[in-house]
Amino acid sequence: MPYQETIHALRELWDAGKVRLVGVANADLQQIQMARQVLGNGGLAAVQNEFSPWHRSSEPELRHCAQHGIAFLPWGPLGGLRRAGGLATRFPAIGLIAAARGVSPQQTCLAWMLHLAPNVIPLVGASRPETIRDSAAAADLDLTPQELELLETEGI
Repeated sequence: MPYQETIHALRELWDAGKVRLVGVANADLQQIQMARQVLGNGGLAAVQNEFSPWHRSSEPELRHCAQHGIAFLPWGPLGGLRRAGGLATRFPAIGLIAAARGVSPQQTCLAWMLHLAPNVIPLVGASRPETIRDSAAAADLDLTPQELELLETEGI
């Protein structure tokens, strides 16, 4: 089904009161703009795209969502199960900051992601209570300007 038809169908459901919020997934900037146009002001509540230190190609979509008050829900924010354990190896700045702060590299990565924009809500696939708590603690980890600069300089 063409993307625009899908968005129009969502608009009909929204107009009929059958859905309260509309979100899209794996959408590029053009699709997000089209969805905003079809749904009208405030109609698009969220965009769920892949985004992690390994996969930053959705950064323009993240910025667009921030400018328009749309929640951006990155899936795979730690790069997936195989990559999450290698955050500190692939991105040494994450490991350095994590060690200096006494937190996990995963928590440091999520804190960086939360810093990018106030509309970012990472979708972490944690299944153990300790990793869920660790991920949630990223919201309270305020990275310094120097740490953020180091992360950007290192190419995260």
